[in-house]
Amino acid sequence: MTRQAAPARAANPPGFSRRSPLCPRRDLQSRKDFQVNARKAVPWVVGTLVVLGLACVGARVHLRRQTGLVAGDSLWRISYTVEFQARKPGARLRLGIPSDTPHARVFRQNLFHSGLAPVRSRPSRAGNREADLTAIRAGACSASARFDVHLSPRPLWRPIIPPLAISPEDRAAWLRGTKTIQAEDGRVAAVLAPLRRDGWRPADLVPRLFDYCLSEIALDAEGPRDAAGVLEAKRGAAVGRTRAFVALCRAAKTPARLVVGFNLQPRDKGEPRVWAEVLTDHDWEPYDLVDGHARQLPHTFVPVWRDGDEVVRVWDGHSLRTTFVLFRLPPSPGMFRSEVRASPLEILDLTRLPLEMHRALAVILLLPFGALVTAVFRTVIGVRTFGTFTPSLVALSFVYSDWRAGVFVFALAIGLGLASRAALERLKLLLVPRLSLLLTLIVWCIVFSVSLLDYFQLIPSTQAVLLPMVILTMTVERFHVTSEEDGLRFAIQLMAGTVLVAACCYAVLRWDAVGDLLLVFPELHLFTIAALVLLGRYTGYRLTELRRFRDLRNPTEQDTANERRGVSPHGEANHQP
Repeated sequence: MTRQAAPARAANPPGFSRRSPLCPRRDLQSRKDFQVNARKAVPWVVGTLVVLGLACVGARVHLRRQTGLVAGDSLWRISYTVEFQARKPGARLRLGIPSDTPHARVFRQNLFHSGLAPVRSRPSRAGNREADLTAIRAGACSASARFDVHLSPRPLWRPIIPPLAISPEDRAAWLRGTKTIQAEDGRVAAVLAPLRRDGWRPADLVPRLFDYCLSEIALDAEGPRDAAGVLEAKRGAAVGRTRAFVALCRAAKTPARLVVGFNLQPRDKGEPRVWAEVLTDHDWEPYDLVDGHARQLPHTFVPVWRDGDEVVRVWDGHSLRTTFVLFRLPPSPGMFRSEVRASPLEILDLTRLPLEMHRALAVILLLPFGALVTAVFRTVIGVRTFGTFTPSLVALSFVYSDWRAGVFVFALAIGLGLASRAALERLKLLLVPRLSLLLTLIVWCIVFSVSLLDYFQLIPSTQAVLLPMVILTMTVERFHVTSEEDGLRFAIQLMAGTVLVAACCYAVLRWDAVGDLLLVFPELHLFTIAALVLLGRYTGYRLTELRRFRDLRNPTEQDTANERRGVSPHGEANHQP
């Protein structure tokens, strides 16, 4: 009998040889090794991020302590925002610049303007500093300025003060009456006459006038603002009481003037403060008719314009709108450098940016927290949403607009989409044209809803809701795309999850204190990255899956009885060897 040859071994398919790296067994083993290595690397990555975050925060704190800011000193930013309508080319805008004092020094200033051109101004008789701008053309003009001030309770500086050489013209100007300071008015003379009796001395006249204004004139924000009206009514606004004091001094042949500036204190709302200065034999003495300071003001008072009560003034213009903001700055490495690019380290200091950008930057820095909230809801809780960033963007849209207006417009757009969906079904249109038509209707609904809300003054302006409306439009469009592809029920589930997560993200994005902290220490997001890495390795049950897999965790009574009798769940006997 001839021996049959052994059957030839089947050739390995291409790419699946024993030595091939694409072998299924070896590929599976390599995947397992990769997962094991990744699992081992996660603690090291998280630990490195935490240590790096602590090191960065410590380094920034150390740099801020090296700025030379001693106890009691503080840094402030005075910000102006001005808008007006120029009647003709050449309309003039004057911005008063804060003056240096022995206790305050402006160490950095910036000026931005649109539709205006700077011109060289002449020094005033009071030695004021100003920024003089003229309109290039008629129409809307705007300007903004910010001044960073170093404030100290100790007299650290010797500002340049013009010599006290009063010309006859200047003296006559500080004795003359004006439209609001009626020094020659009979009502002023009637108040002054009794104060000059009873053996008064010229040196005591100014203190007596000061005490009279404090005790006899009540502060009333709605009261008269001119000197004669205040003296007649015995009440007036703060500027009116100060004008009355100046008018009495001028009527008594004592030169006096108004001074406008700011009181750099946390409780101050940013409104300019007006006080008076009276000329003596040696110097100008200040008198504050609001808090009662005489001859010496607190170190927190910073003058901006002497011989006037306006920080901003416009000629040949109308519809002037001004906003003043006081903001206390944290110490920074380059705070005392006036150069714009003095050191590359200033790039890492976000607090040096314009004050109007701080709020927007703080909200942007809070967005990773919104993404972290979304990751927790989707990974741990199991709530499904429209994408990863949609809840954060929806919350951002509600932050930039009034949330009531946002919810109203959002619900109206969703309702319009659902109502028009049934009507569009009858036309049997293709998917893309149908969605484009639906998007047009939604945009139409949104813009007229914004106009309706603006008509009832429920929102500040239509520009303030432009970005939120764009975000809501994109969200509504995604809702209808999902309803067309996966059904209306699934789209409603995703929308409900998106709204739920967006509400939690909204609470996070409204966290102003944390936003301000991140603006100073943006490296804190290294801890956020570490938390996201840990979430990325989560392999446990989601909370919404506990009900779905409850049978695996809690066996039924029948399964327990079968297990005791040695019967498998499929009805077969378990044979023990």
